[in-house]
Amino acid sequence: MKRKTRVAITTLGCAKNFVDSQRLAREIRSAGAEFVLQPGRADVLVVNTCGFTGDAREESVNTLLEAVGWKARKPGRRAMAMGCFTQRDGTEIAKEIPELDGVFGIGDWTTMLEALELNPLKRNGSFASLSSPLSAGPGYAYLRISDGCSMGCSFCSIPQMRGYLRSEPMEKLIVEAKVLSEAGARELILIGQETTSYGVDIYGQRMLPELLWRLNEIPHIHWLRLLYFHPPSTTPKFLEDIMRVPKVCPYLDFPIEHASNRILKAMNRRTSCERMRETIDAFRAMRADACVRTSVMVGFPGESPEVFDELYRFMEDVQFERAGAFVYSPEPGTPAAELPNVVEQGIALDRLDKIMKLQRWICRRKHEPFVGKTVDVLVERTRGARSWGRTMWDAPEIDAEVRMDAPVTLGQIVPVKIQSVSAYELRGVAGEI
Repeated sequence: MKRKTRVAITTLGCAKNFVDSQRLAREIRSAGAEFVLQPGRADVLVVNTCGFTGDAREESVNTLLEAVGWKARKPGRRAMAMGCFTQRDGTEIAKEIPELDGVFGIGDWTTMLEALELNPLKRNGSFASLSSPLSAGPGYAYLRISDGCSMGCSFCSIPQMRGYLRSEPMEKLIVEAKVLSEAGARELILIGQETTSYGVDIYGQRMLPELLWRLNEIPHIHWLRLLYFHPPSTTPKFLEDIMRVPKVCPYLDFPIEHASNRILKAMNRRTSCERMRETIDAFRAMRADACVRTSVMVGFPGESPEVFDELYRFMEDVQFERAGAFVYSPEPGTPAAELPNVVEQGIALDRLDKIMKLQRWICRRKHEPFVGKTVDVLVERTRGARSWGRTMWDAPEIDAEVRMDAPVTLGQIVPVKIQSVSAYELRGVAGEI
């Protein structure tokens, strides 16, 4: 009997790409192939690319070249590409890297399965029919509630790659969440390009609070975390409706991008630094344990030294519990790519360094009150005599970790007494498990 084709997937970029890889893995298994985690065991390696920034595109190209090298080391292997980068620039990628055996856009499952010599008609579209072959991490899972974005930020190429907002039907999400809960998820991380607009396209109104109340009823789920709130759509009243749901983490992922009203207008963000500050203050007033995470962009066209100082002072004043920063990258086909007054790369990198030094100091300061306190931690990995996990304040991979000097059962939420802290790590002792 012929052995099943073995397929491995390398995923680049954000959690939304991870969910696409998860979907492809289910499709592969459903159509009769075998999904494997290690490329060394695979016959086919699929690279799920990211094209959000120039750095992301460079990483995608390098990873595709590595996949071609992997292919060349053993006869019969195949290498393929999919994802955001290929959705927009697939023709050019196929031309520049002809060794690839297939270049596919986002969600082009039927064509991909045919290229893998699998029968697409064997696919079973029911999520419940097949437990997830990929694990986001011990104890947590991503739940994509929508894809695409209709907000039209001038710097963003997401609509070119993923299209406009498309919400998932609520009943489908509830079924998926129950399957993930039964598979061991204690935290569900809700993602979309812009989660606050969930439901507008199919229900005619924002339905995120209703969805959260229904997810709140699912047994074994302890934490509901939401990512990617769009500041213009995030009002204090909307946050109040969300924070009434008991299992929702006190974590607001609120990417301001900038704090100069002139730059915000050029970005087509449809908000102001004053309105964003009002929302942040309102959220912190709702929860004593509130955590506000943001992302900011430096080096946007027209960002003079005085304008950058506005951003720096805003960060210094607001004191975000969590923050990331990146350098503006002109994206082909976006309005911002045509703007004058381009900031030199060296200047932008200096500004990035200044912002991150400030944020490192803020994070340490925010952590200091935790010493001596006990916090709940979701345990994610163990190595030797140590374990690591996350608090309700922390999303995977982008935020801080808690280190425990003892092996602890993975996927469980345990109490940890904090003994010392740094900017990006808390260290403590786990309680009874």
